[in-house]
Amino acid sequence: MEKAWLFFNWASGKKNFKHDQYTYTTMLDIFGEARRIQSMKFVFEQMKEKEIKIDVVTYTSLMHWMSNDGDIDGAIKLWKEMRAKGCRPTVVSYTAFMKILFDHKRVNEATGVYKEMLESGLSPNCYTYTILMEYLASTGNLFGAFLYVF
Repeated sequence: MEKAWLFFNWASGKKNFKHDQYTYTTMLDIFGEARRIQSMKFVFEQMKEKEIKIDVVTYTSLMHWMSNDGDIDGAIKLWKEMRAKGCRPTVVSYTAFMKILFDHKRVNEATGVYKEMLESGLSPNCYTYTILMEYLASTGNLFGAFLYVF
């Protein structure tokens, strides 16, 4: 992580080079994986200040790491910010957000997100069904898991 950050900053000073949303999101992921949430937030603020495009992938990554660190409210705030900024969720971001909500026992909210995803015209993928089945199986509701799949 330290070497990645040093390289990131070194590259920033290079003539004819400019970081983009992909390099910033990669740096966010590196900090998130290392549980350096404050550093991750700092990089995110830099993206905003430098007007680097922030896309659904960036928001989804941030939500994942915030939730992973136990900050469910921060993850929900990012979801709302993403939507307010006009970033349209993808099946991946919907599924990731549902998992975050299920993991924090916010079942009604997760169910609402699933319904919203369907209403938006997006179809669940294998990972979406896996998240639903894992949640339902963990509650002992295997019949419900069967109904979701079929």
